[in-house]
Amino acid sequence: MLGLLTGLLLLVICKLPDILRNHQAHQEQLDLISTYVYEPEDPAREEQQEPASAPATETAKTPLDRICDFAGLKKINPEIIGWIYVPGTQIDAPICKGSDDNFYLTHSFQKSSSVSGAIFVPKETSESLGDAHTIIYGHNMRSGQMFGELSNYAERDFWEQYPYVYIYTPEQSVVCTIYAAYRTKYDSEVYTVGYQTGTESYCQWVEQTLARPLYDSGVVPDGQEQIFTLSTCADSGSALDRFVVQCVVTGRKSNCPVKASVVE
Repeated sequence: MLGLLTGLLLLVICKLPDILRNHQAHQEQLDLISTYVYEPEDPAREEQQEPASAPATETAKTPLDRICDFAGLKKINPEIIGWIYVPGTQIDAPICKGSDDNFYLTHSFQKSSSVSGAIFVPKETSESLGDAHTIIYGHNMRSGQMFGELSNYAERDFWEQYPYVYIYTPEQSVVCTIYAAYRTKYDSEVYTVGYQTGTESYCQWVEQTLARPLYDSGVVPDGQEQIFTLSTCADSGSALDRFVVQCVVTGRKSNCPVKASVVE
């Protein structure tokens, strides 16, 4: 019994640094969100505080109405070009774009050294995230941080509960509907970029992605809208395996208002 307790104690001691790092990283993410992301106010909640005769002038707010302080974020790092939010997961973080595709594998959005890296796009991606097909990368962290919970979409039940991805830029906010989740190789045609929406080649590529999903979502892109591919390492198998979630833009909000930075 003493040997067992000693073994358990040593295990806890060995895991303690990881636990503390994960806790610190989680708290830093919460602080970042609370400082630079403003949640929309729900008019329905405001109406409850008004006289019953007050007319309803607005519809209920959604995550598309969130406001990101990109002016403040760019003071932290000018290479922050967007923000991604996936309800039901820990994915709620800046999107970076560097001049070297390897940099954000080992550096945080603050450009400090980090084993978790950052969520980022390839260097050839447009600053506006307006390409027909945009790939967004993130590490598959055991803590669930970065894209560590992306593999939840391997289960249809999870997709049914959380079918949307939200992308924010200084110019606009978009809501994307997830239509495919599956494993692939790191160099498969899934990672092809440089298309134009509506072209024959793009429509053919979209059709190819529709043949891959683990389950039928019922969502069928027609090649006329943008597609985002969220990519991370697969939970198991070859080091060359990847897990991807693909979503098509189904809603937009232009000229997303940005509050002035509160951080000097």
